[in-house]
Amino acid sequence: MESDPTKTSASEVLERLQNETQRVRNRLSPEKSTKREDPPGATPIEQPRDDHFDDPSPPEIMSDHEAFRAKLISEVLGKDTGDKVPIEKVVMIIWQFRDDPQVVKFMTHFVAKFAGSRHVFDGIEFYLPQLAHMIIHLEAEWDDNILERFSLVIAQQSLHFALQLNWILQGAIEDYQPELPDGSPNPNYNPLFFSRCIKLLTNIERCVVYKKQNSELQRLYEKGKITKEEFQLMEQADRRFNALQITGDTNEEEGFGGTLLYKRKVRQACYKAKGWKSRYFAIEERMLNCYNSKEGRLVRSMPLEGAVIEVVKNNPKKYPNMFSVCNRTFEFAMRARSEEDMNKWMKMLKDEATSSPIFGHMDSSMHAESEEKNRVIKDMTSEQRSRYEFFRDERDFIRQLTDIAEELRFKEPSERKKLAPGMMKHLTIPPCVYSPLCNSTDTWRRVSGSLYKDTRVFNTNERCPVIMYFLSERESESDIGEYLHGMFDKADEVIETVPENGGKEGAKNRDSSTKGSESEFWQDSSTIPEDGPEPDTADKGNRNLKQFLRDGFHRLPNKIASRMEKHRRPSKMNIVAGLQSVPIVEGEAMEEFTDKIKGDKGDIDTDSLRRSTDVVCGGENWSDKSARMLEEAQGKPNDKINEVVGVMSKSNDDLRQEVFIMQMIHYYKSVFAQADLPLYLKTYRILSTSSSTGLIEVLVDATSIDGLKKSDKFPKEGGLRKYFEETYGSPDSKSFKEAQKNFMQSLAGYSLIAYLLGLGDRHNGNIMIDIHGRLMHIDFGFVMGMAPGHEFSMERAPFKLTKDYVDVLGGLKDPCYKEFERLFVEGFKAARANSQIALGLVEIMMYKSNYPCFSGSRYGGGKSLRRFEKRLMLTVSEKQIEKRALGLIRKSYDHWGTNAYDKFQKWSNGYEI
Repeated sequence: MESDPTKTSASEVLERLQNETQRVRNRLSPEKSTKREDPPGATPIEQPRDDHFDDPSPPEIMSDHEAFRAKLISEVLGKDTGDKVPIEKVVMIIWQFRDDPQVVKFMTHFVAKFAGSRHVFDGIEFYLPQLAHMIIHLEAEWDDNILERFSLVIAQQSLHFALQLNWILQGAIEDYQPELPDGSPNPNYNPLFFSRCIKLLTNIERCVVYKKQNSELQRLYEKGKITKEEFQLMEQADRRFNALQITGDTNEEEGFGGTLLYKRKVRQACYKAKGWKSRYFAIEERMLNCYNSKEGRLVRSMPLEGAVIEVVKNNPKKYPNMFSVCNRTFEFAMRARSEEDMNKWMKMLKDEATSSPIFGHMDSSMHAESEEKNRVIKDMTSEQRSRYEFFRDERDFIRQLTDIAEELRFKEPSERKKLAPGMMKHLTIPPCVYSPLCNSTDTWRRVSGSLYKDTRVFNTNERCPVIMYFLSERESESDIGEYLHGMFDKADEVIETVPENGGKEGAKNRDSSTKGSESEFWQDSSTIPEDGPEPDTADKGNRNLKQFLRDGFHRLPNKIASRMEKHRRPSKMNIVAGLQSVPIVEGEAMEEFTDKIKGDKGDIDTDSLRRSTDVVCGGENWSDKSARMLEEAQGKPNDKINEVVGVMSKSNDDLRQEVFIMQMIHYYKSVFAQADLPLYLKTYRILSTSSSTGLIEVLVDATSIDGLKKSDKFPKEGGLRKYFEETYGSPDSKSFKEAQKNFMQSLAGYSLIAYLLGLGDRHNGNIMIDIHGRLMHIDFGFVMGMAPGHEFSMERAPFKLTKDYVDVLGGLKDPCYKEFERLFVEGFKAARANSQIALGLVEIMMYKSNYPCFSGSRYGGGKSLRRFEKRLMLTVSEKQIEKRALGLIRKSYDHWGTNAYDKFQKWSNGYEI
């Protein structure tokens, strides 16, 4: 049975915090001996010496894999990185040492310690797909829920992170559930992964609601009883304690279990004619687990939250002591040995089914009106209730958006455009929700209204994507993490003034009460003492690591220490060459890099932009459109900073593969930025909220090449080159040259991406162009070498490079085309130099993956990874790489397969060539 964190008394919390305070003060006191304390009962461990970092070792040749692992350790822990933690390499370490829980535990604790830094937290969120994938699919043999606890620690720090992980888990639950929505058996059903996702999703919700309060810590800090450093250390310890308590590991009581006879019943179907089966059942962490024997394998796993347990009185003489356990997915008929045994089972099952009825996912009664639910909510503190309502409202709001797209796809195509604005008009918008297409460190913007008149619908045979626009208010200059922290975690004094429904006025009161405390949320400055090692002694080790070892009861795992020695041994392998950190371009850094590529924004004159807007946007660019929508929506001026937020809602479409490919595009954009290469890539947000629904950021001031060529104002002859001349002026004009440069830089960037990531289905409906002449690729349903038609695909070129594109560049001998070739070659070299991290990201997501690009006989079994590695040409010498890269360009130019595929798409779907 799990322990309930709400049952911890205030005195126990205070005593624990006081003990922790004293322990930290003793540990940090200058008078204290440098000898480290060990936990009670622990075996004394020698403190790792500084000479681990710089002691030379005898020469030894290591294998490629060993060299890579040793280099990873060195890059993260053996070099001074200041207050930076290279999260991409941390993820690689966790993956590479996934067979060693001690290493994984050390690394997760190390990262959690510095998660208060914006830089570190951005990295954690960026690599969340890989972290979540490992949380779901690893730890099968571990006794400790290491990665789960790590996710709970981070979820307590950011509600936004908790929501993002919630949606990832929702999709995984649908992947591994026993039955498909139509009641048929799910071929991908995995009871272990299903059970793990159910429990973690529930624990995240509990963690969000029953987050330990740090008010006592705050008071100690404000009174000067503890320093800021001590406050941060204890706050981190408090989160770990809460994660430990919520996962139930503080409770050593074993689960209730025994042997029962049972039959399984499929929903709305009759019992099978098979006889009763004898199976061992165990109640473990609010799951009813069925094993083929007491020490055998797990057969299936049933979530008990919200389950109905009843006595079955049909034919009691033939089937005595019979009872049923059912939820929306399962129904079990079960028989005990005696009436006493049956009553005991039913009591245990009912206790688990009603232990926390507001939590769960598909089988919970979160939305049901029940006395038990109301009682649990009533017993919450005002702050707990506030967090519960926000978390519930945000998920419900996003579900409403995807439900609209799902409902419309069952309507007649001719009726969809008429129905959509009305559905958006009557959309229920809770008082404190936001668009989740962002990071925790992005500026907070509350969604305050629906701009339903501008709703746009796209009709397809199987789907009905809907573009929705909302009015958003910037109520604070804080970012999302700071704002939500201030609203829900430090508002005990004023939260009681908030109406029961969490009204808008309450949100205002909470916001106004927390001003001045928000700066404590992020710890941007390093906690390393100022007298730490100087940069010129960086080879002696990472200052963060040394501080981490001093702060807590930690030791360096043997595998880490040994590899920190091995990395200094000479190796004849080239595998570790170029293993450098890749800071992900985000926020202001993203804008700075994009502006650097764009150059002088005035190089395209106003008349040229007006002409391109007429063709691309139908005469109204995003600036004018958003201003018009704001004017229509506001009615009268107010003191809020209002903006328009646009999202595309999709249903009946699994966006998780697209999320991964966009992550890889974002990674390569960061690689090119670090190499100072002006290669343009448009990164935009994609959120998968389940296995079949999601949201996509709206791309503004752009249209598809197909849409461009169908415009009445597109020239009848001359193609894209003629369009550029008519729109931006003569080839010698400043505007034309700027637009041509934009086109060239984006063509080079996406040519590289299309080749490296194996993008297929590159017809003119999946390639867009904006008013500045830049290309943008969308729709990543066929990637990593996938293509419509598979081995019979006509798309045989390395990437799409049509004569139409090259004409815009001025032909094969034009300096602009030569610059295209140069950027492609240099970009390819930069991609190769960062190949190990890219390969690792693919390898993680490929592991036990359901993504189409990693599944089946064509792409499964590691084939996609091997093909990706082959495209990177890692075995080709540096001297030959330029020749090979130029060969890719020449092979792609005006390729017969590209032309044939465009003609096929013209014939089958009407896309313009």
